[in-house]
Amino acid sequence: MPTHSHASTLALSVGSALQQTEPDVEVIIIGDGVTEQVRKAAVALAASDERVRFFDHPKGENHGETYRDAAIREAASDAIFYLCDDDLLMRHHVADLLELLKTHNFVQSKNGYFTVDGQIGPYPGDLAEADTIAQTLRHDIVFSVVSITGTAHSREFYLAGEPWTTTPPGEFPDHHQWRKMMRRPEFSGATSTRMTALQFPSSSEGRDSWTPEQRVAEIAEWAHLAATDEGMSRVDELVARGDRLTLIRYLAELTELRLFRLRRGQVIAHNLATFVRRLPGARGSRRR
Repeated sequence: MPTHSHASTLALSVGSALQQTEPDVEVIIIGDGVTEQVRKAAVALAASDERVRFFDHPKGENHGETYRDAAIREAASDAIFYLCDDDLLMRHHVADLLELLKTHNFVQSKNGYFTVDGQIGPYPGDLAEADTIAQTLRHDIVFSVVSITGTAHSREFYLAGEPWTTTPPGEFPDHHQWRKMMRRPEFSGATSTRMTALQFPSSSEGRDSWTPEQRVAEIAEWAHLAATDEGMSRVDELVARGDRLTLIRYLAELTELRLFRLRRGQVIAHNLATFVRRLPGARGSRRR
C-alpha cells in the first residue's frame, strides 16, 4: 500500500485489508516521503496489529516506484495484492483473487470506480482476452482497464521479470509496470466476475479539492459495509446498474458514430461532386 499524504483515510483502507475472510494477510504500508500525520497513523496501525508493517522511506523519485519493488521482495507471501491508501477491499477480495491465482499469474477484481454521487462506473475489460492485452500494449493510445487497487500477481512471476522502476515522463506508474508484465510470454491474466475492490479516485470529479473530512465521510460508510454480505450485495447491484448504463451509452455512441459517418459520407460525396463539376472541361463547369 503506497502512501504519501492521505492520513485521514489510511486507517480505513488498512482496516479493510485486515478484515478479509482469508486471515493470513500481511499489510505493508510503503511510505514515500510521508507527512507527519501519515507517519503517526502508520506507526499506530503497525503497533496495533502485528500483520501490519510500515516502511518509512524518504521521498523517492516520482511516486517512489522503486520502494514497491523492495516491499515485494520483503513480502512473506507469493501472492502480492495492491491497495491505494484511499480505497477499500471487500471482505472476500483476497480469497476471490487467490482462487484465480491458482491458475493465473496476474489477476484483478472486476474493475470500476465510485462516482461522487454514489454510483459505480465500470472499466470494461477482461485480462483473459487477448484483445484487452493487445489494446493495453499499443503505443499510439493510452488504454488501460487495470488499476493499482484491486490488482494481484504472483511474487514468483514478478521476480522473474522487470521490477518496478521510476516511471518515464508522460506515463502512469501502474500502466507502465503492468505493460512490462503483459509483454512476457508466460503472462496469464484473469479478471474476476465480481467487484471486490472499491475505488474512490482522488483525482476525479473534484475530490482533489475536498477536505479530509469530506474524503472520510465518503469512504467511511463503505468501510463499514465492506465487511458485510449486505455490502457485497449492494456493490453487486450498483455494478449491474453501472454495466447497463455503460452499455446504453456505448450503444448511443455507436449509433451517433454511424450517423456521423453517414452524414460525413454524404458531405464528402457532395463536395467531391461539386469539385468534379468545377474541373476545367467538365460538363456544366463555369469559371468564376
